[in-house]
Amino acid sequence: MRILLVALNAKYVHTNLAIRYLRESVRGEFPDVDLREFTINEPIERIAAEIYEVKADVIGFSCYIWNLKETLAVIRQLRPTSPHTRILVGGPEVSFEAEAFLRENPEIDGAVLGEGEITFLELMRAWESGSEPSQVQGLAWRSSTQEIVLNPPRQQIAMAELPNPYNHKEELQGRLAYVETTRGCPFNCQYCLSSTFQGVRYLPAERFREILRQTLQCGARTIKLVDRTFNVDKEHSFKILDIAREEAAHYPSEAGIRIHCEIAGELLDEDWLHYLQDYPKDLVQFEIGVQSTNPETLAIICRPQHFERWAKYVREIRSMSKAHLHLDLIAGLPKEGWDSFRGSFNEVYAVQPDMLQLGFLKVLKGSGLRKKSKEYGLVFSPDPPYTVLQTDDLSHDELLKLHRLEDILDRYYNSGRFGHTLDWAIGRYSTPFDFYHEFAEYWHQQGWFRQSWSAKALFEKLWAFFAYQSFRSDICAPLRERLRLDYYLWERPNSVPAYLLLPDENLPPNYPEIKYSFQQDPRWAHIIPEFRGMDRRQWTRATAVEYFQEPQPQWVLFFYQNGRTQTYPIRTD
Repeated sequence: MRILLVALNAKYVHTNLAIRYLRESVRGEFPDVDLREFTINEPIERIAAEIYEVKADVIGFSCYIWNLKETLAVIRQLRPTSPHTRILVGGPEVSFEAEAFLRENPEIDGAVLGEGEITFLELMRAWESGSEPSQVQGLAWRSSTQEIVLNPPRQQIAMAELPNPYNHKEELQGRLAYVETTRGCPFNCQYCLSSTFQGVRYLPAERFREILRQTLQCGARTIKLVDRTFNVDKEHSFKILDIAREEAAHYPSEAGIRIHCEIAGELLDEDWLHYLQDYPKDLVQFEIGVQSTNPETLAIICRPQHFERWAKYVREIRSMSKAHLHLDLIAGLPKEGWDSFRGSFNEVYAVQPDMLQLGFLKVLKGSGLRKKSKEYGLVFSPDPPYTVLQTDDLSHDELLKLHRLEDILDRYYNSGRFGHTLDWAIGRYSTPFDFYHEFAEYWHQQGWFRQSWSAKALFEKLWAFFAYQSFRSDICAPLRERLRLDYYLWERPNSVPAYLLLPDENLPPNYPEIKYSFQQDPRWAHIIPEFRGMDRRQWTRATAVEYFQEPQPQWVLFFYQNGRTQTYPIRTD
C-alpha cells in the first residue's frame, strides 16, 4: 500500500512535524510511505498534480487554521481523478466537530482526532486488510454505506514511545526544524486548544539529544520547540538546554544555531537567572505570551498572572544579552477595550523585548472562548483562522486601527533597524502606544499600506511623518542625526539620502580629508584584528566613517562583517 503524507505550510522555511511522526510510525510495516510539503502560496493545480502523480492508495493531509482552505481546495481538485484513493485528514483544525466536518466535505474518507501516531498505524492495518476501522480509537470515518462513524477517543501516548520524527535523512538547510520535548500544558487558557487536554508529558532528555543531533546533521540551524510551556519543569528545561549547548558546541559560532522556546513568564525565578549567566550568547530565544496585563481579562481567560512581578526577570535576562526575547500580546480578548489594551501595550513595551508581537484573537473550534463567544460579544470570521472582528469592548474600527499599528510595529520596532530614532521619537509622545498609533494612521492616510516598501524607504517615511507634523529646527537636527545613525548601523551606505546629510555649515572643517584620514588610520590594526588581513580596497568596502552632532558631537567608524555592524567612536583629542 502506497501512502503519501502532505502538508501545506505557511512558508517554505517551515516544516511539518506531524507528518514526520506519522511517517516514522508506519514505516516499519508500510515502507512505501513518503511525504510532500508545499506552501499555501503555490498554485492549487500544481500541488494537486504533483500529489496525483504519486498514485498513492492513501493520502493524509495535516490541517491547521492557516492551511485548511487551501488543503480542502487541493482535495476537491484530486477527488474526481482519484475516486478510489482514500483521503484522510488530521490536526487540530479537524479534531473538533469532526462529524459536521465530514458531512460538509464528502470527498474525505476519515479524520484522525487528537494524537495520531497509533491511530494512523491501526487505520492503515485495517484498510490494508480490507476491514472497516470500527475498532480504531481516535477516528471519525465514513463507512461503506456513507454513514459517518465517530469512534471513542484514544488515550494519550507516552512520549518515550514516540519515534524520532527526523530519523529519515533529509535536507533541512535554510529551514526551521520543529521539535517537542513536552506535550500538554499546565495552564487552562480559554483561547487555546491546550485547555482541552490535562497534564504534561515529557520526552526523555537523551531522546531529545538524538533528535537534535539528527536535525543539525541535516542542516537545520533554527530549532523551534513547540512545547506549550517549555519551563513548566525546571529540571527538565535545564537538561534540554544543557543538551542544546553540548550539541551546538560541535559547530562553529558562525553556524548561528538557535533554540526557540515558548516559556511562561510567571515561572521565571532566580534559578533561571543563575542558570543563564553562563549560557552561550544567542543560542536560545525565549517567547513569552503576556497576552494582557488587565486582571479582569486574565481572570476570564483563566490565565491569572502578575506581569509587574515577573517583568523584572525579563529585564535581567535582557541585560545579560544572553537570549533573544519575544513578548506577545493578544488584541480582542474579553474586557480588553482600547484604553486597556493601550495600557497592556505600554507595560510590555517598557520591558524593551527584542520583539513585541501583537497578535489578534483566534476564536478556535473547541476553545473555551468559542463556547462563550456570545457572552463576550466576540464576533469573528466564520472561516479559518477565525480572527476576531469586534467584541463588546473593541469596535471593528478600533481593531482595524490595531491591525495597522501591528504592521508599523513590525516594520519599525521589530525590524531592529530604528532603535535610536524610535527612542527619541517615542519620547515626544505620552506613551509608545500613542506614537505607533499616530504613525500608523499617517501611513493609512497616505495610502502607504497598499504597496510594499524597501527598508531604505522606511527611513524616508519616518522622516516624512515628522516633517508633516512640524519641521522646527529643534526637531529636525536630533531626528536627522539619530535616523542617520540608524541608517549607518543598518548597512554600509553607498550613498546617503539628501534629507539625512548635515548642512555644510555644520560639518567640521576639512570634512572629506578628516573622514578619509580616520578611515585609513593604521592604528585600527590594534583595535580590529581583521584590519591586518585586508588590503586598502577591502577595508574601505568593509567600513564607513561619519560625523554626528547628536546626541553629542563625535566621529564614528562602522565595521561591517558577516551581517553585523560594530561601531568604534573615534577620539580626536
